[in-house]
Amino acid sequence: MRAFAAIAWFLLAPTASLAFEQAFEGPAFVVSVPRVPNLRIASAPRGGNSVSVHARGRDAVFAVEVTAEASPQAGSSRTCASTFLRDLVKRPNMPDRDSIYRASLDASTFLVLYIVEQRGRKVLHAHLLSAAAGTHCIEAHFSRDAVVGEDEDKWRTTFEGARIREGRK
Repeated sequence: MRAFAAIAWFLLAPTASLAFEQAFEGPAFVVSVPRVPNLRIASAPRGGNSVSVHARGRDAVFAVEVTAEASPQAGSSRTCASTFLRDLVKRPNMPDRDSIYRASLDASTFLVLYIVEQRGRKVLHAHLLSAAAGTHCIEAHFSRDAVVGEDEDKWRTTFEGARIREGRK
């Protein structure tokens, strides 16, 4: 009977774990996206560069990759975001700057959205950008295939309430 009660509580209790939220250390920050499922992510090797955090994960729909890279631009989230956007538009096969949606979500989190056509299918991309500890620029990159006939503005609304914030030290 106890096991049944525990299972019933688990199934009926509201749970915040359905939303993506991951905490990182060195520097300490938290990425949260209420409308993306809480994907399992794991540290990923990243060669000998200055990245202090690099993690990635995926499920059947979403892929996510989070990086925190030491940078002289990390004095402000806005500077990190501007530098990222300048570098992004230089990448091959990227849409032009006017086709890239950019918005400030709060004082420390910026959102960049775009669509890239790859092998006959549209792939939706979102980057949450911020700075942490005055030393690192943070990028959380989410992507998924577009659904045929999908209203592409729905992708933007996926990131309502998304944030990167300082974590506990």
